[in-house]
Amino acid sequence: MIHLYQMPSASPNIRKIAMMLNETDLPYTVKQLENQEDGKLADDFLVINPNATVPAIVDEENGAVIFESGAILHYLAEKSGQFLPDDLKERGEVMKWLMFEVANMGPTMGELFHYLLKTSNEISEVHLQRYREKVAQYCAILDRQLASKEFLCGTYSIADIALYPWTVILEDMAEVNINDYSNLSNWASRIAMRSAALATA
Repeated sequence: MIHLYQMPSASPNIRKIAMMLNETDLPYTVKQLENQEDGKLADDFLVINPNATVPAIVDEENGAVIFESGAILHYLAEKSGQFLPDDLKERGEVMKWLMFEVANMGPTMGELFHYLLKTSNEISEVHLQRYREKVAQYCAILDRQLASKEFLCGTYSIADIALYPWTVILEDMAEVNINDYSNLSNWASRIAMRSAALATA
């Protein structure tokens, strides 16, 4: 049994792990955590993730404790034998797009969300626009990658699972219209119809 630690509000990072668990049919339970008054998670959770962020998982079968969404996706792919190719070259393709999400789209959207919570006196529109433009740039990159592919690496993989949840909130958070990127929009629509995505909507 896998225990998924998350917050009540399903962030894209949490959603991607729930999608992966639903895609693989691995048995799991959800452990809901609550913020303390200072915004930090309970001290006992630090044993699971010293960085005090969610998601994180604990695998009862072997005692593995994994945090960081990219690492969790990779672990679940290895455990289930799904959504990560055996061929070294194909695996490398999936891993580089997974790292693209981990290093670019995820952190940029996270920073944008952080600054959107600030008052107008604390953050300028110039700074917000910088993050929005970076998100639009990433969307253009993904759109080009999907020009001749149904999924990012040809077949559905953990790279698609990692990036999809961010597209759901593109317009609300980054003021980016996904319909301006037809290949990306079609890709997102295909994933949105998968039962695993519908279950976490």
